[in-house]
Amino acid sequence: MKNPFLAVVIICALSISALGGTFATWSDSETSMDNRITTGSVDLKVNDADDADWGAGVPTKVTIDCMVPSKWYGPFPVDLWNAGECEYASRAYIHFKDMCCTNAPPKAGSGYACPETGDMKPEPELVAEFGGKVNCKTVDGIGEAVGDTCSMKSHIRVKVTDEAGNVLIRPIKMIDINSQEIYLFDMNPCEPRTINLWFKLDQPSEEDYGFDYFADPGDVGYDRLEWLKFNDWPSWALMRDVLDFSIEFDLWLKDTTNAIVG
Repeated sequence: MKNPFLAVVIICALSISALGGTFATWSDSETSMDNRITTGSVDLKVNDADDADWGAGVPTKVTIDCMVPSKWYGPFPVDLWNAGECEYASRAYIHFKDMCCTNAPPKAGSGYACPETGDMKPEPELVAEFGGKVNCKTVDGIGEAVGDTCSMKSHIRVKVTDEAGNVLIRPIKMIDINSQEIYLFDMNPCEPRTINLWFKLDQPSEEDYGFDYFADPGDVGYDRLEWLKFNDWPSWALMRDVLDFSIEFDLWLKDTTNAIVG
C-alpha cells in the first residue's frame, strides 16, 4: 500500500515550487530622468578684458619714457577678476616674457669737449661700452658684449604689491624671472583683486665691473664731486636703450582632490 504521508509531502513540494516560480517574475522599476553633468569654468579677466580674438584685447599696462636710474616708477595698477563658475579658489600667476632689448645708436657727431684738452669725446654710452675718456681719464669700457647688446633686462628690477601695499614679489631683476610663472595669490570667483607693478633701473658703478678709476670716499686724495659725477660711469651704457616685453596673467584651478568626498 502506498504511503499517504509521502504523497502529501510530494504534492506540497510541487505546489510551493510552482507558487515560488510565479512570484519570482514580479518586479518594479523607477527611472530618474533628465540627469546632467556640466563643467564649470576658470575665466580670468584683466581690466575686465580677454585676449583678442576672444575679446577686445588686454590693454598695455606699462609705459615708461625717459627712465633714469635709482628711481621706482609706478604704481601701474592691474585689475584681476575671476569670472569663472567654479566654487573652488584658483591660483593667480604673473609671467613676464618675450623680453626684447634694443640699443639706440648715439647721434652722429655729438659729444662734448674735454676741459683740459678740448678734444671732443663721443656719446657717453659709447665710452661706457667701448672705452674712451671719462673726465680726461682713459677707461677700458665694460665691453661690447655687456653694453652694446643692451643689458637693460639685467638692470631693471620689478616688484609687485597688492591693493593694501603688501609686497607680493620682492624686487628682482627681470632677467631672473624671464619666462617664469610667479605665484601671486588665490582668487575666489566674484572677488576682484588689484596688483601694482613697479620698475626701477639700477645704476651700476665702476666697481661692479672691477674698475676703480675714481677714488671712493675714504680713499686718500679723492675728489668728492668727481666721484659723485663719474663713479657710476658704466651706467652710461644704459642710456637710450629700450626694453619691450609682454605680461601674461594666468589662473589655475587648485587641486580639488581633497575636496571630493568618497
